Amino acid sequence: MSGGTCEVCGNAANQRCAKCHQTNYCSKDHQRQHWKVHRLQCSPYRVCQNEVLGRYLEASRDIQPGEVIMKDTPLVLGPRQVTVAVCLGCFSPVTGSYTCTQCGWPMCGAQCQKSPLHIPECQLSRERGSKIQVSKFGEENQMYECITPLRCLWLRDRDCNQWATLMQMESHLEQRRGTEIHDLNQVNVVDFIQRYLNVHSFTDEEVQNVCGIIDVNGFEIPAQATALIGLYGKACLLEHNCIPNTTRTFDAQLNIVIRAAVMITKGSHIATSYTDPMWGTADRQMHLRTTKYFGCECERCKDPTELGTHLSSLRCGQCSGGAVLPSPSPLHPHLWCCVSCQATLPLHQVNAYLKQTGEKLVTLKDNPIAASESYLKSTSTRLHENHYYRSDVKLALAQMYGHRGGDGRQQQNLLCDLSKDTLERKERLCREVLALADVLCPGESRLRALLLYELQSVWREQQRRLPRKLRNSPKSKTLLQECEGALKVASKVLQREAPLQDEYQLGLQAETELHELSSLITKLFR
Repeated sequence: MSGGTCEVCGNAANQRCAKCHQTNYCSKDHQRQHWKVHRLQCSPYRVCQNEVLGRYLEASRDIQPGEVIMKDTPLVLGPRQVTVAVCLGCFSPVTGSYTCTQCGWPMCGAQCQKSPLHIPECQLSRERGSKIQVSKFGEENQMYECITPLRCLWLRDRDCNQWATLMQMESHLEQRRGTEIHDLNQVNVVDFIQRYLNVHSFTDEEVQNVCGIIDVNGFEIPAQATALIGLYGKACLLEHNCIPNTTRTFDAQLNIVIRAAVMITKGSHIATSYTDPMWGTADRQMHLRTTKYFGCECERCKDPTELGTHLSSLRCGQCSGGAVLPSPSPLHPHLWCCVSCQATLPLHQVNAYLKQTGEKLVTLKDNPIAASESYLKSTSTRLHENHYYRSDVKLALAQMYGHRGGDGRQQQNLLCDLSKDTLERKERLCREVLALADVLCPGESRLRALLLYELQSVWREQQRRLPRKLRNSPKSKTLLQECEGALKVASKVLQREAPLQDEYQLGLQAETELHELSSLITKLFR
């Protein structure tokens, strides 16, 4: 017995919806009868609330890895605050060769001018009395900072339900007052709307509030040319955790799709990461405090070793390279301490070294492979093996080895041209970063899929190099089966990305390679 009462007739219920585990019925007939209504709310989560998190999502049943938790349509779509001049219909960069015949904003052409997305700023801009004049192209243009706020404000008098959903989102307006971003928005958004566009129907407070809502709740949507910002009524309820148990992607219609990355047990919180999980704790906290206005207190952030990964740790210069960690004591917040010899380093010295070492990263692009290997060698005595600077370089190297460079400066060798040592180097780099991803981006994550694709390419090449007499040996079979398993994951996970993304194309390639590999395995070992 499920308990509760039937959603249709109110009688005692003996079964419940298998998808959400929240709605009860007395019979299959009543469940079928209610489905047209229930399917709009049916989901494997419930919305909860407490004083610390506010509203958050909790699993109403066990959710399997890869299962879609929600697919949410955007309330508002618009360009990022920092952007070049873009078409306000399709968001492609523009040159000014065509402008909207109604308002003057540059567009791709007449078709984009008709886009429903363009209606808010088009109609509001006409209050200016003359057409918009845009003269800066191909570089950051402050005029576009008003677009996404205008699209939010437009809802106030046109769609009360969507406006109400928007107003439920946190803006942290009081915390933003007096900050640099608040002052910039006053000039580039509030004053621009009122003085340049001659729109006076929104108060300063309303404009600043939606600017805060966009910053705090907006999801950046990757695109080929320019990144966009989307506001989503349900997805914004996902809480933050530095070890997310979900992934997020965007489909061709720019709906956000949230999937379980790992098994999420009933009653667990459903979380995403609003920062990069491969950043160190200090950088993640700084990003969250300056953009989302909260600090994270997850288990990873409270652990100086970052769950044993040592992603932020240094190496001690006083002993045999012991790990140097931030002091866990609130009495000594400005000291780092070696876990082996207890030697200390003041925080300002740590920051100065990290700043200097981080600045060297931008120089690696001139001769990427040689410079990256040199960087890893030069930092090996001061940075922990897993430090996020080193891990970032390792990931780049793992993806460069065996691929032709497209920048014209250097042609990397293909896998078949790599020496045995270099091929093993690529494998080692993949495994080292994958071990970190298994902890920090677990389950069916994009990073793990990319690394598995690179790793299987090494195994496939190793199998190809086996002597002919060993092509159908147990070793050959093991290598090919490992490739097959990695390709299955890479193909499945990467094809969840938006069709225009490089990762999606790689997912298609992985699927093709998987079919070819499966045929080869059947041929060799049938």
